[in-house]
Amino acid sequence: MKASIDFPPFPGIRSEGLDFLAELKENNKRTWFKARKELYEDELRWPMRCLVVDVARRAQREGLPLTADPKRSVFRIYRDIRFSRDKRPYKTHAGAILSRTGSPKDAGVVYIHVEPGNFFLAAGFYKLPNDYLRPLRRQMVSLPARFFEMKDALDDAGLSLETTSDDKLKGMPRGHAGDRDSDVAEYLRWKSFLVERPVTAEQLRTPDFAGDVVDLVRDALPLLRYGWSSEKSN
Repeated sequence: MKASIDFPPFPGIRSEGLDFLAELKENNKRTWFKARKELYEDELRWPMRCLVVDVARRAQREGLPLTADPKRSVFRIYRDIRFSRDKRPYKTHAGAILSRTGSPKDAGVVYIHVEPGNFFLAAGFYKLPNDYLRPLRRQMVSLPARFFEMKDALDDAGLSLETTSDDKLKGMPRGHAGDRDSDVAEYLRWKSFLVERPVTAEQLRTPDFAGDVVDLVRDALPLLRYGWSSEKSN
């Protein structure tokens, strides 16, 4: 995290930044954005970069195995519209991640979502490829008690293990037809393993929000460590 040394603590996201996102939904055009790009840089991109670096520093002090890269960890606001029917050029939210290397391509991340009316933190594994799912499923079948210990730890922290509605196999995955009656049968069909915690605009406006993100990192660690542990058998 050498590049992060010069970043100050998270200052909070001011109302100007949140208002910008709300107005962008109604004015998703290049001319409108171009005239307000400096406002976007100052009121959203800069504080988001400070946020991920601040959280990474705090996590490092606690020995939590997540970090951030101020260049890679904050997602671009520009949409990739090359192959999309939706030609709106900009995302109407700000997003950022923390991962083991700071790369958004890592498996197992904490995600920060800033969108008026839909602020939340999330953690876990999203749309895992089959190469990652295979050893994870083997681990679930061979040691189901360990899977449910992880799930219970999340429950104790007020987090519910979920998947996305469109990210679940209709039948059992290949090689697991004989596990239909297993206690983990339902979870073998999942491709994503996620927890989510809503936050408020008031939280985002204060420097204390960096601590709220660290709390989510700490509470979601049972899930992250469970998923990472299957890599050893990959």
